[in-house]
Amino acid sequence: MAVPEFLVRKLYVPGSFTELEQGFAFHLRNTFAPATVNSLAIEVDGAPVPAAAVAVTPVGGLPMTTQMLSEAAPLLFPVGADLRVEVRGVASRPRTVRIRAVTREVGEIAATLPLRESKPAASGVRAGEPRRRIRWPLAASAEIGSEEITGEIDPRVYGHFVEHLERCVYGGIWTENGERLRADSLSLIRELRPPVIRYPGGNFASGYHWEDGIGPRGQRPPRFDKAWQVSESNQVGTDEFVQFCRDVGAEPFLVVNDGSGTAQEAAQWVAYCNDPLTTPQGERRAANGHLAPYRVRLWGIGNEVWGPWQIGHAPAEDYVGRLQSFAASMHEVDPSLRVVAVGNGPLSDAPDDPAALWNERVLRAAADSFDFLSFHVYQPEKEGWGAPLSEDALHHTLCAAPLDVERIIARMARQIRTLAPRLAIHVALDEWNVWPMPPEGAPTMHRVVYTLRDALYVAGMLNVFHRSAGDLAIANLAQLVNVLPLIVTDEHRAIPTAIYFPFLLYRDMQRLALRSSAHGPSFNNQGLANISAHQRVPYVDITATKDASSRHMTVALLNRHPVREARVSVTIDGRGAWAATGARLLSARHPLEANTLETPGLVGVRDLDAPAVRRGRFICRLPASSVMMVTLNSN
Repeated sequence: MAVPEFLVRKLYVPGSFTELEQGFAFHLRNTFAPATVNSLAIEVDGAPVPAAAVAVTPVGGLPMTTQMLSEAAPLLFPVGADLRVEVRGVASRPRTVRIRAVTREVGEIAATLPLRESKPAASGVRAGEPRRRIRWPLAASAEIGSEEITGEIDPRVYGHFVEHLERCVYGGIWTENGERLRADSLSLIRELRPPVIRYPGGNFASGYHWEDGIGPRGQRPPRFDKAWQVSESNQVGTDEFVQFCRDVGAEPFLVVNDGSGTAQEAAQWVAYCNDPLTTPQGERRAANGHLAPYRVRLWGIGNEVWGPWQIGHAPAEDYVGRLQSFAASMHEVDPSLRVVAVGNGPLSDAPDDPAALWNERVLRAAADSFDFLSFHVYQPEKEGWGAPLSEDALHHTLCAAPLDVERIIARMARQIRTLAPRLAIHVALDEWNVWPMPPEGAPTMHRVVYTLRDALYVAGMLNVFHRSAGDLAIANLAQLVNVLPLIVTDEHRAIPTAIYFPFLLYRDMQRLALRSSAHGPSFNNQGLANISAHQRVPYVDITATKDASSRHMTVALLNRHPVREARVSVTIDGRGAWAATGARLLSARHPLEANTLETPGLVGVRDLDAPAVRRGRFICRLPASSVMMVTLNSN
């Protein structure tokens, strides 16, 4: 669809032209429809300007040169937004300026801008200095009840997941041949201090026989993995994984094979991990070089058994029988272990919701056999790929998506309280992630390029986990390396993706969740696949935690707006005085910026000056699409 030139010309803001010392600047304002700009070029007096000499700055955002734009990293230009364009190395009083852009929505648009009002800088503004233009930030407020504890956060909600899938294990965490851990990946993972890591799947677990992965590596049999239809070398197995967990300080969480395996096989795995040397399996572990028991306490029985893609797929009634048999055999070996049962996440409150019915049957028949009821969620997952949403609409939809997860956790917790009121069963979200469409040409559906926008989703999820303290006890991001990746590698290096950084920020938050709320501008989002349409979603989100001594507090503030800064006034209610001791910011030039092996440093965290706290109040200025962490001590 062609856009008439006279309409494109109306993007130009009259009177915005400003002479610079070596060039000029002007503003564009979008009053038509959201645009996703893949490229933008300027011609001055008929000559093209090099892309490195043209910079664009969204209102409330950071400048970027047009050479940074691409289909993978476009510029979002929503309705109502202003864009400052600076052109350097050209005449400051051009006769003609022609702009040409390629947008995802309508293809190429071009127009010669009406610059007849071009003139020197106005009186009072020095030559070469751009005319100042007020850019109003979002005005928001937030409150923290420093003495109002809403729950105790289980550290395991910051957990992770490793599956034998593609290059997560071989070439990701370990070398390609599995002989040793990669030092670069290991260093990045240690930085996060992961509390718990789930292994070996996932779908892989439902066909995995643990004995294939122990003993001398030269004697381990390769097997065909029916879950992912590839060969598995078994060079990494139980001993290697537990040692990896010890190297990074994580608790191991093992998932047994209830698809093609048996209860006896699962019980023997527990014995291999936890028995003393005086037993056959303990002696076997010692012969493999590991004298001390591993003391693995967390065990999952099955994975997504409700799904027809799963080896051992079964209705809830059949799964219950397996669950009880496996749990009994495993508890006989080690009564102290904790069991995670396969549950499902209800997407609605309807009594006939399939996931709710699955959970009901499992709880009614076998609640005394397990300690955690799990669910998995990927948003929007494959059903949402290719939907006709603009980048602006998709941004808002993904930023609102954690609210659906918050509802699922609450629904499952209500089911547990209703059907097993005397048992201390908690919810486990042992696979989760944002899963946008992979870029064109991606080798697999798991090779996603994560952007700052996706990091906002992750931060929103961590805030949900805090609000769900008391109900949610475990959460595992899927996955650590190369598969829906927190970290990506090639043969030479490992780099953190955008979604790595929320975990880096939140790792230092305390155990006690505090009452906190934010008030200010909001948005409505469109529904997409398993993401609902929500009304009045606040652009600014907040979570606050403190330690048991009430001497230390950490506050995380999230600005979901794609292009506007937010000015947030934060009030701390309660006795005592607080002083901010530091601040850190997760941000980038625009929300679709991504860390890749080619551009590894575009998204990151930097230190800021701590805000001044006066009479229990402090001000934060959050750039567009950012997360700020503020640490405070009581005086």
